[in-house]
Amino acid sequence: MINALGLLEVRGLAAAIEAADAMLKSANVRLLRQWRTDPGMISLVVEGDLAACRAALDAGSAAARRLGEVVSRCEIGRPDPDTETLVEVMLRPPENAPAAPSPEPAAPAAAFDEAAVLARIAAAAGGMSLVELQTAFPFVGLSRQWLEAQRRTGRLIRRRGRYFKGGEPT
Repeated sequence: MINALGLLEVRGLAAAIEAADAMLKSANVRLLRQWRTDPGMISLVVEGDLAACRAALDAGSAAARRLGEVVSRCEIGRPDPDTETLVEVMLRPPENAPAAPSPEPAAPAAAFDEAAVLARIAAAAGGMSLVELQTAFPFVGLSRQWLEAQRRTGRLIRRRGRYFKGGEPT
């Protein structure tokens, strides 16, 4: 479950890099994704608690205004599950995107390793959200449908948007 989202759209690559740097340094947020929505316009999406997202957006907006133009900004506290799903779909890498090097080895798309995913969930004391799992296992086709199928079979349980192994949520 995403606690809060911060979205910032800026014009110019240098402004976007400066804004991202300021956002990540100013608050305890995590950059979920950045992408070019229009030539010269770049969107940045961060996740954290609501106060951290607001502080990050304030710092990012100020930094971007020095070098370029802030097109828009938005904070969403405790997004509705449907909004969270919409954001997760929008943030999913394109189908034809090359796999980025990952510090943790991930299974190739053709060899989806269910046991590795379930072991990773079991190892996380606080459970894992779909976004965290997709980050840990990029480009393997991990979806909410698969997680919900595992939940229906009793291998996982879901509490507040996070998945836990068996019957052991914390």
